[in-house]
Amino acid sequence: MQQSSTVTESAVFAFRFEALLSARRHAEECLQKELSEARRALAAEQTLLREKRAARRQCVQAQRRKQRQGFRGPDMLLFEAYRQRLDRDIDVQQKRVATAERKAQQKRQALIEALKKRKMIEKLKEKDHEIHLSTLAERERKFIDEVAARCHSSKRLA
Repeated sequence: MQQSSTVTESAVFAFRFEALLSARRHAEECLQKELSEARRALAAEQTLLREKRAARRQCVQAQRRKQRQGFRGPDMLLFEAYRQRLDRDIDVQQKRVATAERKAQQKRQALIEALKKRKMIEKLKEKDHEIHLSTLAERERKFIDEVAARCHSSKRLA
């Protein structure tokens, strides 16, 4: 009976790098959150860019309407100044979108690397678990062989 409790106690699999695997999972979750935030920021910047472009289109349309209604120099100067300001704002916003895209791409690459590292540790865990199971099966086979040998020898002596 003592032998079977030893087999049962050693049957529990404890992965030697469980703490590392847990840390990799946590890091991956953090990177997923960061990527999500970077994507939200990118979407916000893209929305602002669309709004600025729409404002520019409206300005150009209003300027054309004014020209058809009758040309007034001061009004055209105001429209032109406003359109130029919108053009500068659009240029700045395009740079902000590009920066947000790079940041999102960097976060995505970091997440991919973290995913690879976690999967590598998980594969090691699977291999260790397979080794553990084969070791248990070998111990069990030896134990059964030993019990069978004792039974056989005790029958021969009796």
